Amino acid sequence: MTRRVPLLLVLTGLTLAACGGSASLAVKPAAPPVKAADPEAARLYLDAVKQLSAKDSASEGRALAGFEQALQKDPQLWEAHYNAGVVLRRRGELRKALPHLEAAHRSAPGEGEPLIALAEVQHALGEREEAADLLAEYVQEHPDANAVRIALTAVLREQGEYDKALTRAREALVREPANVQALLEVGRIYRARGDLDVAELVFEKVLALDPKSATAHNDLGLLALARGDTQRAFDEFDKAGRHDERFTPARLNRASVLLRAGDYAAARGEYEKVLSVAPDTLDARVALGICLRGLNKQAEAEAEYQKALAAAPNHAAALFNLAVLRAEFQSRPGDALPLFERYLEVSASDDPQRKQAERYVTDLKAQASAPAASAKEAP
Repeated sequence: MTRRVPLLLVLTGLTLAACGGSASLAVKPAAPPVKAADPEAARLYLDAVKQLSAKDSASEGRALAGFEQALQKDPQLWEAHYNAGVVLRRRGELRKALPHLEAAHRSAPGEGEPLIALAEVQHALGEREEAADLLAEYVQEHPDANAVRIALTAVLREQGEYDKALTRAREALVREPANVQALLEVGRIYRARGDLDVAELVFEKVLALDPKSATAHNDLGLLALARGDTQRAFDEFDKAGRHDERFTPARLNRASVLLRAGDYAAARGEYEKVLSVAPDTLDARVALGICLRGLNKQAEAEAEYQKALAAAPNHAAALFNLAVLRAEFQSRPGDALPLFERYLEVSASDDPQRKQAERYVTDLKAQASAPAASAKEAP
C-alpha cells in the first residue's frame, strides 16, 4: 500500500487528559472484605490480591488467573469480579472487563466501587448515556454517595453536558465544601466551556487546600495549553512531577505535546521516563512505539507494540499502530489485515480510528483478491 498515515492520526487513546486518560475515573483495584461462601474461593482471592501489590504485568496476569479460579469456586464473589474487571480495564481489555464489572454490580448493587468501574468501562466503550444513567440512578437512591456523584460529573462533562455536570459538582460541594475532587471537576467544566479565568481560580483554590496537589498542577498545565502558553504548561507539568514523581499524567501530557509538535526524540525521552517509573503504562508504551516509528526505528517500534500486546492482547491502540506499521512501513499487508480486523472487534464503537481501520480492511482484502483474480484470467 502507498497510504502514508500521519503519526498524529494514530494516537488512539493518547489524548491530553487531566487524569491520565480521556474520561478516566481513576478507579483502582481494591481488596474489600471477603464474604465467600467457599473458603477455598476466599483463599484464592486473597492470594490473587497479594499478586496485585507487585504492580507488574506478570503479577497482574497471575492475579487475574487467581480471581478467575476463585470465581469458579464461588461465582457470586463480587470482589473477585470487581478486581478482575479493573485489572482488565487497566490492561485495555475493555470488552473482557465489562461482564466482570456487570456481574460485580449485580452481586453487590449497593456498592459504589463496582458501579463506578462499570460506568467507566461503558463510557470508554462509547456507551456514554448508559454510563450516565447508571450513575444517576445510584445517586438518586444513595444521595450521600459523593464519590459516585463526582464520577457522574466527570461523565457528564465528557459528554459536553456542562450545566448538568456543574449542578452535580455543586451538589457534591454542598455535602463536602472542601472536596478536592469535586473542585477539580468544577475547574475542568469551566475549562471545557472556555471560561479559563474562572477555571484558573478554581484550580488555585484546590492548591490552597492542598499545596502539593500534582493533579491541580497538571490541570493548570492543561489550562495553559488551552491559552497557547506551552512554556507555562510545561512548568506546571514539571511541578506536578516534583510533588509526586510517580504521577504519570503530567509527564504523559508533556510527551503528548512534544509528539504532536513532531519532536519525536524529546517525546521518546518523556515516554521512557514514564515507563521507568510505571513500566505497565501501556498507552505510554504504544506512544513510545509511535515515537520510534517517527525516528524510522521500525524494529524497535514493533518491539514496543508487541510488549504492549503481550501484556494486553486486545489493546486497541497497540493493535492499530502495529497494523499500520506492517501495512505502510514494512510492506506486510497480509500480516496487517488480521490486526485491523482484531482492532475492529475490540475497540470502542466511537474510537476515532475505526473508520480508517475499516478502509484498510476493505483495501487489504481487495489487494489480496487481485492476484487470485489475475491468475484465473491468465491463459
